[in-house]
Amino acid sequence: MRTDACKVSLPPLVCVVVLNYNGLDHLKYCLPSILATDYPAFTVIVVDNASSDGSADFVRQNYPQVNLIISDTNRGWSGGNNLGIGFARRCGAEYVVLANNDIRVDPRWVSAAVGVAQQDPRVGIVGFQIIEPRGDDHDAGFAQAMALWSGLRVSEAKYVDGMAMFVRTRVFDEIGMIDEGFFVYAEDNDLVLRARKAGYRVVATNVPIWHKGQGYWGRAPLRAAALQMRNNLRLSIKHDNLWGILYQIARHFAKGCLPWVSVDLRDPVARRLRPSNIVINGVLLLYALAWNLYHLPQTLRRRREDMKHIYTARSRYKPF
Repeated sequence: MRTDACKVSLPPLVCVVVLNYNGLDHLKYCLPSILATDYPAFTVIVVDNASSDGSADFVRQNYPQVNLIISDTNRGWSGGNNLGIGFARRCGAEYVVLANNDIRVDPRWVSAAVGVAQQDPRVGIVGFQIIEPRGDDHDAGFAQAMALWSGLRVSEAKYVDGMAMFVRTRVFDEIGMIDEGFFVYAEDNDLVLRARKAGYRVVATNVPIWHKGQGYWGRAPLRAAALQMRNNLRLSIKHDNLWGILYQIARHFAKGCLPWVSVDLRDPVARRLRPSNIVINGVLLLYALAWNLYHLPQTLRRRREDMKHIYTARSRYKPF
């Protein structure tokens, strides 16, 4: 009698891409937290965006188990993550997690996300519950959230924070990589919008992720504000009609230049829309408008290319 060998079902490979730019102090708490992940089949990739603070040497000397990619230039959030995603695809990863260098994670984060994605092939992106520090005790809120976590809850999400984003690798195969025309800010929203248009589900979980939120861009508030404004408008040009674009311009003007319009400055995104006084905010908005006008042909060309990928994906996976 002939019998076939038992088939062992292995858990899908997950690659965690940690993006770093001059974040040595952040890596000291971020990497130990991520390496404590309880999932049995994951690997960590650190993409260093041409740091000058010794980050790459720190990773190489202290974490030899981590895959280190060193970019010759600062490619931003989009370009740096694309390097890591490319590495993960060559490794055969079924899922990729995009992680900023200023987070701490619950050890169960990857296991929970894999469980959600494995239940439904339409799930393309999974997010987490982001906990921002309050007051001086940055650790207390996160420790309390982990202690009080009583079980997984999943809900449909309009957007997912790019600081901790779990993505099915097939999403990149279908709709393309992260749009490097953004450099930093709004590219995560662009990815989510493209995935949803292609028919994928985007969901959020209640697994806690602690986010310090004081990475490099926290030390360059005006440049961060300029990039946020210009990229928000580019995102609108890529996905909205004319009236939607005009609305976004008016919204940015109101939040940045009209003092009677209330803005929650505790929100880091809101702070980037009103970083200084009316004059400086107005100048930044004019820069954002001028930049988008100059790059309008490239943005419209990318919009057309993205829509081709989206239509192809929707026709190929009709159940989505």
